[in-house]
Amino acid sequence: MKISTTRFGTIDIEKEQIIHMPSGLIGFPDARKYVLLGHREGSPFFWLQSVDNEALAFVLTDPLLFKPDYEIELSPEDIKELGLREGSNSFQTLVIVNISSTQPPRMTANLLGPIVISTQKRWAKQIVLYHKEYSHRHPIPLNGSQP
Repeated sequence: MKISTTRFGTIDIEKEQIIHMPSGLIGFPDARKYVLLGHREGSPFFWLQSVDNEALAFVLTDPLLFKPDYEIELSPEDIKELGLREGSNSFQTLVIVNISSTQPPRMTANLLGPIVISTQKRWAKQIVLYHKEYSHRHPIPLNGSQP
């Protein structure tokens, strides 16, 4: 199927690539279907492109790449909403990256609001971590791998 995007133009995706987010993302409750696109070969970044809103796309990365001790706890409600079994590890955790327009550019990650994707069901949810001492602007070291 073809979808229009403002960042990538018209792209072909398979229906099976669509990630369903019944609750949407915080601030974007009406955008509920997304596709995860690689940034470029060898890059640690991904694009979460909305299927519902062609102008909506987020840069994501795996938090373990720069915060190896990062961990989340899924509530029973989260597990149910994602279609997971208790104790299952068939999910992927990614975080939204913010790139400042300052000079030099600064890159941060929202560790308080990770996006958890069920790798089997293709359902996702943005989890809010209230009890953790993470930041919504955790610095990501720049080492030449910018989106």
